[in-house]
Amino acid sequence: MKIIKKNFKIAHLVGGEKNSGAFKGAKLLHNNLLKHKINSKIIHDKQDTKLLFLKSKLRQSIEKLPKILYPNRQNTSFSSSIIGYNFFNNINYKNSNVIHLHWINNGFVNISHLNRINKPIVWTIRDMWPFTGGCHYTLGCEKFISNCNHCPQLSSNKNYDLSTFIQKRKKKYYNDKIKFVVNSNWMKKMASKSSLLKNFEILTFFPSFDLTNFYEDDDEKFYSSLNINPKKKIILYGAQNIEAKYKGFKYFLECLDHLDKEKYMIIFFGNFWNEKVLKEKNIEFLNLGFIKDQNIQRKIYNLANVFVATSLQEGFPKTVVESLLCKTPIVYFKETAIEDVCDNKKIGGYGANYCDSKDLANGIKWITENDAKVNEMINKAIFKIKNEFNSERLIKKYIELYNSII
Repeated sequence: MKIIKKNFKIAHLVGGEKNSGAFKGAKLLHNNLLKHKINSKIIHDKQDTKLLFLKSKLRQSIEKLPKILYPNRQNTSFSSSIIGYNFFNNINYKNSNVIHLHWINNGFVNISHLNRINKPIVWTIRDMWPFTGGCHYTLGCEKFISNCNHCPQLSSNKNYDLSTFIQKRKKKYYNDKIKFVVNSNWMKKMASKSSLLKNFEILTFFPSFDLTNFYEDDDEKFYSSLNINPKKKIILYGAQNIEAKYKGFKYFLECLDHLDKEKYMIIFFGNFWNEKVLKEKNIEFLNLGFIKDQNIQRKIYNLANVFVATSLQEGFPKTVVESLLCKTPIVYFKETAIEDVCDNKKIGGYGANYCDSKDLANGIKWITENDAKVNEMINKAIFKIKNEFNSERLIKKYIELYNSII
């Protein structure tokens, strides 16, 4: 069936760094819309002049001010959205007929601005923040289901605290102009339970991924340049911020105690500050830091025997799909978004019991000892990714959604 495209003029509002997963996801959608000859523009918190840079940093500082009232708060992401960029004067906003929100924090969008937008809104939820009292991942707290207070991430003992204020503020400004979209079944389950979104329709659109830059690519020269011991199995572990609590790094560290450390070597990529904890484990490792070059990233996936993804809560970790496209299997936790693409010992890899470090180690051993079975699982995963996580399917869904709201 041919899709009828109305006169779409989409303005995407995207906060955060340009190397973040949220920005890359929004940019990929934007580029695919352009390929379909749809007028798509990105409004981002530009910092390309000294004045714009200073304004952005000032907004970010003001946004964080309320957290000062909680000196014992945890070191986690927590946003208030009490200030924002005045996008109403932006020419791309003025010319648009649909506003598409993505990740809007870090002083980019004041939540009260939602009431001032006089156009249909699509909001692609990329973490849990849109339906919590300020945290980006709840880390086991379930107050978002009813009333946020005594916030554990703020170390608060108050019946009315910053999390209560933010939750009530969102409830005040959320309206029926907004269509919420999530990118995994896990995120839909969480959003549907929340007091903020339980009465809204929540659509599930699986994301699309870069199918052109990630593929099987064994490069012997690259392998040799890293001076890797060929007798050892390579465990790959990486994320933009490895030590963020929702990434579950502590469970990966614990699983190493259940492995024969002489048989394995770990390669890390991403932001990782505390190498001391690894040195204490007495296992060989290589820290490559943050990788910007996709060609290098592809080669890293290809040289590993297994990629370990210990995310506890995440919309959809793109590293998992990138690894699978490079024919590197996954060890992951069950009851997470990764189950949308992987099925324990059947598709993609080994699903360990949730937060079970010993079972993670069992998964690493099972993957590295079952080559024939693993190859079959990988092929099934790649087939699933190409059929269910492709840009054509995603664009069709967004076009149908845009059509329904204009």
